[in-house]
Amino acid sequence: MLYSIGRLLQFAGLVIVPIAIAGEVAQKLDLKESLSLSAIGCLAFVIGWSIQQFSGKT
Repeated sequence: MLYSIGRLLQFAGLVIVPIAIAGEVAQKLDLKESLSLSAIGCLAFVIGWSIQQFSGKT
């Protein structure tokens, strides 16, 4: 169960970052919002990776 949650968070992190970049390039988001979303995506990925590593499943 934890392994799946970790994988889901990793996937969410990988999806959020390009969306944030595309929003800034399309001028729908300003730089501050884009960087905030990118930081959230990175944080989600790191939390997901940590959960996956500590779940013990390979």
